[in-house]
Amino acid sequence: MFGRGKQEWEDAEATIVLVHVKRVSSDGLTPTREWAADARLRDGRVVRVKLDEPRWVIDFWPPDAGAVVKVRYSAKTGEARFDVKNDPRLSVKGRERLEADAFRAALEQRPGE
Repeated sequence: MFGRGKQEWEDAEATIVLVHVKRVSSDGLTPTREWAADARLRDGRVVRVKLDEPRWVIDFWPPDAGAVVKVRYSAKTGEARFDVKNDPRLSVKGRERLEADAFRAALEQRPGE
């Protein structure tokens, strides 16, 4: 009984094609978005998916069009979701770390490199 109908998710990498604001909160400050993305699966296929904002995630950085991020994909249903847990580019804290690392690396380069 348990596990019946359970989705199996596979890792994929997706390129964000378009960001759509579905609605905005009544105070006008908080948008709810959805994303159209091309997900590259392990077998090499590319599928167009819709990604919704993660629920119950406080540390989420919404990607812009053109961004490449990690997603989880269910071949059974065709659903996809952001892999917030394993992609620092989708985390506010993770992005701050990546930017700080890039800044330090830039300071260590010689001019013109």
